Amino acid sequence: MLCLEKYTINELPLTEVCKKAGVSRMTFYRHFKNKEEVVLEYFELIYDKFLKELLELESINSLILSEKLVGLFVEQEEKIEKAVKGNYYSLIFQVFAQKMTIFYNETTTWADYLGTKQKFWNDFMAAGLFYVLGNWVKNGCQESYDEVVKMVVEFHE
Repeated sequence: MLCLEKYTINELPLTEVCKKAGVSRMTFYRHFKNKEEVVLEYFELIYDKFLKELLELESINSLILSEKLVGLFVEQEEKIEKAVKGNYYSLIFQVFAQKMTIFYNETTTWADYLGTKQKFWNDFMAAGLFYVLGNWVKNGCQESYDEVVKMVVEFHE
């Protein structure tokens, strides 16, 4: 991730990654298919921790979920800004969407949302949340934390 402070993901030479990590190209390719996979794995750890914390809550409602989500994006502000500059913002979204799908599948009653409808609902919610909260961060968090939490609650209900 340190290499991405100097290069975009597309410009980043693999030799630079290997040099910074102290490994050979062969070792790199033994563990990863490409540079993007390193980024995905890095954010996978962050969002796994977040998902675990959400699922361990004794109770959850729209307000608690909104506070946790907005809080996550506040915590990730610097990483999101770097991802935009480094051209790997969409990779973060992939991981976020996967984790939110797991969360919703484990916490939502899907009586009338089965199959494709359930998948589309998960995609819609993850994409909307990521887009709104990501743009809020990218635009410098001009609205207060409380304002954004309130909006997310309203959108979520």
